[in-house]
Amino acid sequence: MQIFVTGATGYIGRVVTEQALAEGHDVYGLSRNEAGDAQLKALGTIPVRGDLASLDVLRQQSSEANAVLHLAYIHDWSMDYEEILQIDGAAVGALGEPLHGTEKALVVTSGTAVVDSDPAGNETTEDSPLSQIFVLKERIRSERHALSLSERGVRVSAIRLPPYVHGRGGSYFVPLLMQMAAKAGESIYVDDGSLCTSAVHVDDAATLYLLAAKAGNVFNGTGSTTVTLRALAEAIAAALDLPVRSVSREEAEMQWGQFLTAFVQFENRSSNRKAVEQLGWQPKGIDLLTDICAGSYQEMVVRLQQG
Repeated sequence: MQIFVTGATGYIGRVVTEQALAEGHDVYGLSRNEAGDAQLKALGTIPVRGDLASLDVLRQQSSEANAVLHLAYIHDWSMDYEEILQIDGAAVGALGEPLHGTEKALVVTSGTAVVDSDPAGNETTEDSPLSQIFVLKERIRSERHALSLSERGVRVSAIRLPPYVHGRGGSYFVPLLMQMAAKAGESIYVDDGSLCTSAVHVDDAATLYLLAAKAGNVFNGTGSTTVTLRALAEAIAAALDLPVRSVSREEAEMQWGQFLTAFVQFENRSSNRKAVEQLGWQPKGIDLLTDICAGSYQEMVVRLQQG
């Protein structure tokens, strides 16, 4: 196939691109600058200059592609979040427009945090009640907007990624928590740290995007759902050779800030059963805790310990 990937230079998008190329597909990747062009060319991808506001570029590439994988997102928290949502919504509309009536695939990115935690601590599903409390709950609007295109003959899938996508020494929140622990001289967790979160290895997440291009549905992209926040803090402490300590939420907010504290303290146990059963997806990457303690984050550990 000819595949157009937004976010092709990003953490997950790069791996998606690598896997698509390995499967023999022709990949066109959105690139914002010369550095991105060079990176994509090195992978064997054809760079397309533009960003999420380049709606004509998005329409043109989508019209020529057999499948569109939308992974780009604005992570500039200094921007008004409503503006971020509007830009993403317009981009999805532009990508979807040429696909009307074609049954071609459009795969978009969402998050498992769009649903509420189960009151009993059980796993949630793609059909669980939507979250009313988490700071990013409004992102469901982008997902719903994309899924509505299925009524116009587009084969739409939404991948709900868990809070912690890890591996290859990358990610956003794993390095951030490690950096903040190194700076503070300790690794912390709130109260008893018994809340559980979900995680997935970046290679497994990338595989799911390509599988979903053959389907048309909402899928939780989680590899595990049993990591407690205390265990996560302890893994970071062990990797960096730091003490670990329980703190109150107020004290956590003083060290992490309100947004990161809200993110970390959101219980998230999202079942991957649907993706496993319907798509044959089999997550097999190294688990989050082992990855931190003895896996791909060792180079970061050395840098942080050296100051």
